[in-house]
Order: sequence, then structure tokens, then C-alpha cells
Amino acid sequence: MMKRRRHLFAWLALLAALSGLPVTPVRAEDATLACRARPVQPENRPRIGLVLGGGGARGIAHIAVLRKLEEMHIPVDCIAGTSMGALVGALYASGKSVDEIQQFVLALDWDRLFNDSLDRRERSYRRKTDDTLVVSTPGVGVGSKGLVIAGGLLAGERILLLFEKMIEPVATIENFDNLPIPYRAVAADMNSGDAVVIDRGDLALAMRASMSIPGVFPPVRIGSHVVVDGGVARNVPVDIARAMGADIVIAVDVGTPLATITPQSNVLEITGQVTGLLTVRNTREQLATLTDRDVLISPPLGDRVATASFAKGPEALAIGKEGADAATPALTRLSIPDDAYAQNVTMRHGKQSPPPVVQFVRLDNHSRYRDSMILSRVDIPVGQPFDAKRAEDSLYRVYGLTTLSQVTYELVQEDGQKGVLVHVSEKLQGPNYLEAGLSTSGDFQGRFDMSLRVGILHSPINDSGGEIRYLLSLGSESGFLTEYYQPLGAEGKYFFASRLQYRSYDINTFDNRGDRTAEYNVHQGIFGAGFGREFGNYGAVTVGYQREAGNIKIQIGEPTTPRTHFQGGEGYLEATVDRLDSFYFPRDGYLARTRYTWSRTGLGADTNFEQLDFDGIDAHLFGRHSVQLGVRYHVTTSGVAPIQSVYRLGGFSRLAGFVSNELTGQDYAEVLLGYSYRTGRFLNQDVLVGTTLEYGNAWIDRSRMSWGNSLLNGSIYVGINSWIGPILIGVGARQGGEHNIFLEVGHRF
Repeated sequence: MMKRRRHLFAWLALLAALSGLPVTPVRAEDATLACRARPVQPENRPRIGLVLGGGGARGIAHIAVLRKLEEMHIPVDCIAGTSMGALVGALYASGKSVDEIQQFVLALDWDRLFNDSLDRRERSYRRKTDDTLVVSTPGVGVGSKGLVIAGGLLAGERILLLFEKMIEPVATIENFDNLPIPYRAVAADMNSGDAVVIDRGDLALAMRASMSIPGVFPPVRIGSHVVVDGGVARNVPVDIARAMGADIVIAVDVGTPLATITPQSNVLEITGQVTGLLTVRNTREQLATLTDRDVLISPPLGDRVATASFAKGPEALAIGKEGADAATPALTRLSIPDDAYAQNVTMRHGKQSPPPVVQFVRLDNHSRYRDSMILSRVDIPVGQPFDAKRAEDSLYRVYGLTTLSQVTYELVQEDGQKGVLVHVSEKLQGPNYLEAGLSTSGDFQGRFDMSLRVGILHSPINDSGGEIRYLLSLGSESGFLTEYYQPLGAEGKYFFASRLQYRSYDINTFDNRGDRTAEYNVHQGIFGAGFGREFGNYGAVTVGYQREAGNIKIQIGEPTTPRTHFQGGEGYLEATVDRLDSFYFPRDGYLARTRYTWSRTGLGADTNFEQLDFDGIDAHLFGRHSVQLGVRYHVTTSGVAPIQSVYRLGGFSRLAGFVSNELTGQDYAEVLLGYSYRTGRFLNQDVLVGTTLEYGNAWIDRSRMSWGNSLLNGSIYVGINSWIGPILIGVGARQGGEHNIFLEVGHRF
């Protein structure tokens, strides 16, 4: 994401450049003289303002400069920062040590930080069940004027929660003049191009606003301003430090140098250069105001560390040290005696406070969900010291509804009491979302099935989180689905769900050699309704009823009857625990699902039969390696299931030596041992290679069901969870030497 920063600034920069937008000076009254508000040691020494410029990963070099200043006993009386400079500056201003800041920045998983997608285990149980439909999570909206796109690729959920945790000791300080070091963050007004100086409010939000890369993050509202990353307005905010009362400025410039444009340059390079021109222009204007008393530090980053090269943090630190060492002669005159510096350090660390005891939790709710439903998912105990990790985990559970753009918190002090203000914002592109999914399977021997799904999810339709879904399927399995889901109770733990569905699909039968002997076409209408209880995002118990009717017609083979009409009526009880990290390529976690079905003529069925279904899988992650152990046990416990209800096996992880649906029976059982290895990433997704060993079979007669009457199967595969769904290609083989090559998209493990 960060790699595209200059390109994503392009249109804003182009408009500003074409309009001749001037760099608006910051007046002293716009930034109070915070540098002069406190006594200093030695008395009457000049106040020193530190200016940290923007530059993405290049800004990690700022940490080395801070370390140099501490080694030389140079005090910092105020800080002004932009973008990455605002991040490093805020952490230092809040009282963090250089070692803490360095450890924090180098340990961050930046790829994960710039990715708001939730780990599957963090999603609500309702959203996990969408995986069975193979549809996307709510993202692109649908409105009266067509598709509705969010204001940025990311909402900034992870970044803001991380920032809140980092500044927790000073979180209740609203005026940034009262931080251990007075501080200003700089952003750019989207409507005027002016620099916006953020001097109060939520410190974490100020950091986030200064880093709001246009197109990546949506703009942030600060007072009357709608702001983005400050780089386009004031990348090295020297004048803001002066307006704070700094007598001497230490400015650190880590900006990206201009590229060389030729007639052969592409449109992205050209528009990116326009952004660079504007950023370099305002930087030059700011640096031109430096005097002989000031110090400029320009780490020689060159092209060794790019804006998005966060993996090169140690190299950026080393280059930052080079730049700071080169400025040693100019910095020497700013050093103060040891005892005076010790007093400055004491003042800087003295304003931090331990986690406050939470005296209230208040909700700032800008969503369609009622307060009680959201607060039931928020685990922030009143009367106990605030636990940032516990709060963050619970807010991810709220965010797991996936129709919210942000769920964050803020430590506040109101009427002498300290508490937590939880902010909830709904996705602006909702509440109507476009859904899509694709499933394909083939064996490179003439068999190829494909189904495309497209639909609309209305969520929420009321304040308790009700949903309506319309889904159309085209291809090998065609039909439509209408689904209604309604949480019940004040906290929404119980639910009612109903479904009306029509399906048209094929059933194949095979002989012992794997040759297809017949193909049946099934037209089936289904109505179902269920009542259940969810247990957080762990699982649910459901009891329900399903009524169905349809026709089966043989298309290939010898017809005994031209068409068979069937009726179904059944009750069921189902319990599921789902903590898998992936429904398609499980690498960690577990899943257990049990269902018992009663088919009765009294419920509308043609025949009486009962079935017991159990699926379980346990996956363990070891670095890049993962091991999976699975068990499937599906039996018709009484009666004889009709053809539309018999079990079907074959394909990846379901006896991979057989093609999909090649094995059919009234019962089947299977144990599975799997292994996968993450080889790397492609298009920001894990690429896996793996293998499975499977032992089991399907039986027509349950009396013949035994492990001794089973077959050993195995597979080797390569898989990636792409934007069109999980893609899997591999080779399956079974005992006796038979094998097949398979390709699958959108099929579960």
C-alpha cells in the first residue's frame, strides 16, 4: 500500500500544482507558544524545536536522530511532525524512550498493519457461515446511482487501535501542550490544500490523520477540516515549530527525492512525479527559512530505502545515524550540562500515568445497530484498571460484524472521572452490499464444472442486525437463494433464520473403474427455517425444519423411469464450533460440526430416514509449517436415504484419488492427515504447497462399513487464496494406482 503513496497523491497534487496553490504561512496564534510555556534548565537557554518530516519507511531514520540527540544531551522542547514524522514524534512526545520506539517500529508487521481484513476467527459467526456460500465479505456498496466505493482502500482500524494502545499512558491528555513534550501533528485540508495543525484531541487520531494517504485511507475529520496526509502541504513543518516558540530548529528531512522522467515514462511515473514536485516544493520553501542557528539533518537515504521499504528498518536506522553523525559539529553547541539534561529527562517522563481505573464506558454510536447489541460485545470492565489488549480484542469482535468501517476507543476524562469512549462508525457504502463468488472444479479429462454467484446483502435492515440476502447462481449449479436472518433479544445472542432456495444441479454415478455410468439432473425447491443461539464468534446451536420438493431426470444412461418426483420434510439439530483461520486452507485452529436429521412422512417427506453427520478438523501452525488432522463420519442411522440425500465423495480432501462425486453411498467415513508449507506471498496472499493422506470409503450398505474395507488416498497440491476465491491445483491418487489431476476454485478443505 505504502509503495503507491506518491501515485495516490497524484490527483490532489496535480490540482494543487495547476492552480498555483501557495504555501500558506502558519501564524503564531494558530500554534500556541508551547516551547516557552515551561521553565528550562539552564535558565534562559534557547528553546529547541524538533521537526520530523514525512517519508514513509524512510522516517524510521528519525529514531537514530533522537538517539543522537540524547547521547549529546540536547534537549527537545517541542516537536512538530508530518506523516511518519508525526508517528515517531508523537511516541517521543508521549514519553516513550528511544529504545521503546525502536523496538516498536522494528517489530511491527507493517503488511498486517496496512490490512484491515480480519482474521477469520475474529469475524462474527454469521459472517463465517458465508464461506459455505463462497461469497465475498461486505465491501462494495450498491445504491440508487450504482456501485458505491469506500473513501479509501483501508479504514485504518488496525492502525488506530495500535496507536491508542501505544499512547495509553498519556491518552487522557487532550491538550498536546500538556504532553511530556509539547507536540503538533500536521495534516492537509482536502478542500483548500492548507496545512492543518492538530494541537489537541485524541493523540492517536492526530497521528492517524497525519498519515491518511489519499486513496489508501479515507480522510479524517478534524474540527471543521477534512484532512489527509500532511506531506502535500507541509512535509517538513519548520514554521510550525517556530510558531510554537522554538528559538532553534533541528529539522530532519527524509523525503523521497524526485525521479528522472523521460518521454518513455508511464502515466503512473508521471503523475507520481507531480506529487513529488509539490512535496519537494513545500519542503524547499520550509528549509529555506532555516538560519545559521538552526540545524538541518538529511540522512543520505537516496534510493537505498524507499517509502514502502519497512522491511529495511535496520538499514534506515544505520543511514539515520550517518546523517546525525554528519551533523555532530552543528549539534555540539546545543548540548547542555549533564545535571540540567537529567532534569529535562525527569520532566519528560514524569507526566506518564499508569492505566486508569475505568469509571465508565460510553458509546459514540454512528451505526444502525442499537447500543445494547454493540455493548454486549465490548469487554471493558468498569471498576478495574484499563486493559488495552482486552479492549482491543473485544472491539475486533464488534468489527467482526464486517459492516462497520471503524470500531475504536479513546481514554477520556469527564467530570473528574476517567473512562472509555467507544467510537463506532458504519461503512459509508452500506447498508446494501454487492456479493460475488466463483466455484470451479475439473480433472483435465473433459469434466469441468463452474458456478458463478452474484447477489445483494442488505445489512443491517434494523437496529438488531437483521439481514436479507438475494443470491443468484449461474453455471453448473444454477438457481437462486433468498435468506432472512434476524438476531433476537437485547444482545442479539439468539436468532431466527429462514431460507427459500431453488437449485438445478447434476448428480453423476460411476462404476468401479471410475467411468461415469449415468447423469441425473435435479431440480429442487427448498424452504427452511431455524432458531438458534450463537456463542460469541465461536459457534452456534440451531434447531430447524426444512421442506423440499423437486424432480430427478436421467440425462445420460438407461432410464428406468423418465422422471422421478420427490418430496422432503425433515427436522434437524445442529451444533458448530468454528475457530479455523481459513475455511479453505486451514493452517491453525479447529472446527467441529455435528448435525442430526429426521426425515418423516408426517413432516412432508416421501420416506422416513435419519442421518448423523460429523466433521472435525484440528490444525496446528509451526512457523511456515502446518499440520492438519481431520475426521468425517456421515451415516444413515435408519431407513434408506433417497438419491438426492445420499452422500457423495471425491475430490481434494474427500478421497482425492477419486474425481468429485465419484463415490456415493448411504454412509461414509474418512480420516485425514494434512501438511502445508507457506512458500511465500503473491499479490499479498499466502502461497501454499501441501500434501494430504486420506483413508476412508463410502458404503451403500452400512453393515459393510469398516476400516478394513477402506482405501488409502493422497494428494499433492499448490494453493492460493486469491481475490476470486481459493485456487487449488494438484494431483490425487488412490490405492491401486489410479490418479487424477484436479483444479478447484472456491471449494472448502
